[in-house]
Amino acid sequence: MIKVAQSLSELSDSITYLNLNCGSHSYPTEFQTYEEGWESLSQSLTHLRRKLGEARYTQLIEMAAQSKAHYDEGYALSDRTIEVIPGFDHIKLGSRLMQDMGQIVRGKPPFAYPEELYRWPRSNGA
Repeated sequence: MIKVAQSLSELSDSITYLNLNCGSHSYPTEFQTYEEGWESLSQSLTHLRRKLGEARYTQLIEMAAQSKAHYDEGYALSDRTIEVIPGFDHIKLGSRLMQDMGQIVRGKPPFAYPEELYRWPRSNGA
């Protein structure tokens, strides 16, 4: 099910929900699939574009695409039958970037994604 956030607070909550489910391999949930979760985020960002402002909206769209790429790559490498999960580092990067997205939405500076990979302004985005 696609759910579109109606406020920045709801957007922050939906980013956290998506991050928790992606990081724990919980998809599909009772309410949505993995792809529906990412589509909900995309539609929510578009819906709240004016409230976010153009620069913050563009930054969050790019961060979401990069985060999803990390998760997708991690899942492609993942093999749950062995002790060391090959894709875990990619999944961890996706999760850290999602944490920073939540910070940006809340008007706070990002902190989680490795600085050497970070390519967006480190301001609070507010």
